[in-house]
Amino acid sequence: GHGAIDTATHLVDKVGANAFAVATLKEAIELRKALDSSSNNERLYRKFHGSEPLEQLSTRRDSPVGFPRCFNDYYHYQIECTISGPEVADALKQWVSNPFDIKRHLVERVSQATKQEFSTNLTGNPEREKQVDEGSTEISTVVTNSSALTDFSQTSVSKHLSSIGMKSATLNSTSGENLAKEFRQFLQTEQKVAAAAQEATGLSKTSTHSAKEEKETATTQKFQGIEAAARASVQRQAEEGQPAFVDKSLDKDDSESISSTSSFLMFTAGSSKQRLRWHAMVDSGMARDGFKTECFLDGEGIQRDTVEIIQELVNLQTYGAAPIEFFGMCTHMADANLTSTYTSSQIHRFKSLLKRVRNAGISVPTISTDNSSALLTPNLTHFDSFDLLEQNFGLNSHGFVRCGGALYGQRSSFTQLQTVSTLIATVRHVAVVKRGHSVGYDRAYIAPHDIRIATLAIGFGDGYPRELGNGKGHVYIRDSLYKVVGNVCMDMLMVELGRASEFSEVRVGDTATLWGGSGVPLATVASTLGTTQSALTCAIDKSRVLREYVV
Repeated sequence: GHGAIDTATHLVDKVGANAFAVATLKEAIELRKALDSSSNNERLYRKFHGSEPLEQLSTRRDSPVGFPRCFNDYYHYQIECTISGPEVADALKQWVSNPFDIKRHLVERVSQATKQEFSTNLTGNPEREKQVDEGSTEISTVVTNSSALTDFSQTSVSKHLSSIGMKSATLNSTSGENLAKEFRQFLQTEQKVAAAAQEATGLSKTSTHSAKEEKETATTQKFQGIEAAARASVQRQAEEGQPAFVDKSLDKDDSESISSTSSFLMFTAGSSKQRLRWHAMVDSGMARDGFKTECFLDGEGIQRDTVEIIQELVNLQTYGAAPIEFFGMCTHMADANLTSTYTSSQIHRFKSLLKRVRNAGISVPTISTDNSSALLTPNLTHFDSFDLLEQNFGLNSHGFVRCGGALYGQRSSFTQLQTVSTLIATVRHVAVVKRGHSVGYDRAYIAPHDIRIATLAIGFGDGYPRELGNGKGHVYIRDSLYKVVGNVCMDMLMVELGRASEFSEVRVGDTATLWGGSGVPLATVASTLGTTQSALTCAIDKSRVLREYVV
């Protein structure tokens, strides 16, 4: 409820944190952009990591939304994803079996980024726009040669686009077969503009004809370099005797199409080393999501084993050149507290599956088991680093803990934590209500005598619980405690300041504290409603309530 991006950038800046798990892909993309932006690079990275990028960014919600196509976003933004069961694992296998689709989306991303950058550079520069316009006809004749980026047919792309009911998000909203052509046009245009600028400043003295040849040569060399890298990767893979992955469930024509694009997969896995990292979420007792620790029946009544599913995906990575990487196993504790023994039983089930995975010869790079409560409960001895992290082959696993609510002090069982959030609102109206008159909707409160009320500029539309109306909720104004009267409205609520005959210091424009700070503790508000502190803070509307971060 406090904002993943603001929290993460603060932790990067202040303590050098470089691994984050957020709930949704949308949040992860926003966070990735925020941390990778040029304005943040020096402030956030170099202070702790030199020029190194963010080490880990993952999502922890179970099934990625819109799979398998959502894996293109995970792959492009280099965000690790959690695979939470056999259905999602099957979707991931389906994704890697369609290299055409992966390649098309990759080129689209580059095309979009190039267009945006190119358009930005042209804005407000009429001379450059003129140079580009004059060279557009000439450039279009240069990019007619075929390449590895355009080896997929118009039929296959059109078929795919129609099947998913969408148009390709390319430079001119055209279909995929023109992507590489458009992309090269932009690159060559940039080169032409740069050459023209050099001529204008006297840096280039070559003839128009020779300049054209140099530009064509430079462009050709640029893309031949990528193709050469792909060919070299294929050759290296062949020398190692590792076959390219082909999904046996595909028919002959599809298999041939995939074989023709194996150079793309080899380039991805070998040359650029860009892969989609995934973690296996294990259901050790939360019964929310995750792989089972024992053999189970899937939706079609077929018996399946988690170890076999993980092994299949690892084989695609190892022997099939699939652009994925198994990067860890994790679970979630359901009842980590001082009196419960359930956490120990959960960790026992998790370790039994972990042992079977390692016995199958699968290295587990990372392990993550503890949430805030499991981490902070002093009498829990479930986390044995030797049992969990030690491997008999290769490097030992790295252990991670996932501090969520504890970051904001929102775990009332632990007295060492202090809640960091304070909810405040402004007094917008002060008035006297006569005896017998009602306050608010449904006339839920009738004044027992002449009273003075103050109206605050906050309501349930902003996230303040409606259940705190009519005396259940209290606020602090000028260091005095006042009760909420009447039903909480959508945009406002009313508090009783006392008898009308009594003096009140409260004035329009004063600040009222609804929880936190010097007011009612957030834990008290949560206890009153029988809910959690996180439920309250997450309910605060991010678009209506201004957030100010105080260090």
